[in-house]
Amino acid sequence: MIKLSAILITVSAIAKGFCDSLMFHSNTFPFKSDWWLAKGEYAWNKRTWLETNVLSFLSDGWHMFDAIRVASMLLLVALLYAETRKLKEYDHNKYYADNNIWLMVAGLTVLGYVYHGIVFTFIFWIL
Repeated sequence: MIKLSAILITVSAIAKGFCDSLMFHSNTFPFKSDWWLAKGEYAWNKRTWLETNVLSFLSDGWHMFDAIRVASMLLLVALLYAETRKLKEYDHNKYYADNNIWLMVAGLTVLGYVYHGIVFTFIFWIL
């Protein structure tokens, strides 16, 4: 579990580095296409509702890396929660913990990502 945690934290840090590079040093970013830099036909004012809300992680490079960053941290939290739950329930029902652990991890990751998106959208709209 420690190796997986380290990998997920590293993935999150790398994705954050790409986000900051795109935001603050786009002139030195290795990929110069409009999609990576959110220009031209990929600019915010040219996106549909689906592209700006539901599929925003596919809208440009910054949002893709931000989605990777958030998903890796949520997956880390979900895995740690599932691991503690598995240890807690191991004595009572070994098969319940072993068979349903990945379903619980997937569900917690998706719920966490949806919750993150809702909170972000609310804060973005009120500011």
